[in-house]
Amino acid sequence: MSGPIVLLAGFAEPDSVAAVLNRGGFETVVPGTAAGDASELPDLAILDCDGPADLVGRVFARLHGEIPVPTILLFSDEPPEIITTSLSSDEFAMKPQPPEGLVFRLQAMLIRATREHPVGREMTTEPMAGEARIIGVFAPKGGVGKTTIAVNVAVALRQQTRSRVLLLDADAGVGNVTSVIAVSDSRGLVDLADSAPELWTAEAFEQLAVTHKPTGLRVMNWGSHPSDAERVGPDLLIAAVRWARAAHDMVVIDTHPGYDDRTMAMLTASTEILLVVTPEVGALRNTAQFLELAEEIGLSTAIKVIANRANHGVAVGEMETSLGVPVAATVVSSGPRAVQAANEGQPLVTRFPSERISNDLHAVARLVAGPAVTSSSEEPRRRFALPSFQRASA
Repeated sequence: MSGPIVLLAGFAEPDSVAAVLNRGGFETVVPGTAAGDASELPDLAILDCDGPADLVGRVFARLHGEIPVPTILLFSDEPPEIITTSLSSDEFAMKPQPPEGLVFRLQAMLIRATREHPVGREMTTEPMAGEARIIGVFAPKGGVGKTTIAVNVAVALRQQTRSRVLLLDADAGVGNVTSVIAVSDSRGLVDLADSAPELWTAEAFEQLAVTHKPTGLRVMNWGSHPSDAERVGPDLLIAAVRWARAAHDMVVIDTHPGYDDRTMAMLTASTEILLVVTPEVGALRNTAQFLELAEEIGLSTAIKVIANRANHGVAVGEMETSLGVPVAATVVSSGPRAVQAANEGQPLVTRFPSERISNDLHAVARLVAGPAVTSSSEEPRRRFALPSFQRASA
């Protein structure tokens, strides 16, 4: 089955970009060919606004008709005039853009699109039911407390808002949120890994999610055995996020500390990224490198830096100078408490609610909770509106 169709327009040499997109699971077409000029609209589009003006204008008008097509608009120095008439489904990015970055952007656009489309499945015109905020928790270096923060922020969000919160463990092969919070790990995304994408249904994902009964937090594992990690690919994770976005109010994703396709797809799909760093030279160096990459591929505006174990090591002010960005929140170290809570399978914020570390974790949750209103459902909870997804890389 063919993948989502992406129209490449305005490119002087589209072949190199098309090759990378094809490897990423997309089918590419260009104007001037039967497929590119077909009456049926593509699923997505990338428009190089530095191309011939008449072609750019004609293609833009076609893509923004009665049924708009989510489009990435590329430009060199100045935003093109057509941006003033673009839609919220569009993204803008300065050139040069690495083709791999475009793959991740397109994957995220599929997740956010109002038309159902996990990679490799036929699109429909049915709108998604939910507009969950997606919070990716990331650290380019392991051992900085990323999973602990992901779990406790998810629990804190559930406590503060009483909304439907899902914790998605996307740290395939290394992480396992069940080492921090006591929920069953007998089921996971790996159980769908060998199924055809047509079977990645809402019902199938629903059966994989478990509830942490003391808090009401929902949890979805990737799996539990390291040998299964490679079976959980980015397409399956993307489909899981699409389901999670429709079925919940907030989704917290514990990502892998690296730059593989799965992690980059999850980060690009996130509405907020909590970038966890500790006050150590090595962690700061790796974090600074990631911030440079984030600027290149258009993720920088979504990032909030969280300084973990901030009461030891390099001072917060020096961290900000080293990274070139402000620290949005700090979390103190509480090693013995964290170990005890993990050994008992309880989140820190519920096991030691009066400790300073729990107050700090609640502050991180408040940082991303955003404006809320009470739902009219049977259980009081708050609903969240998605912020704009228009990201620029400069």
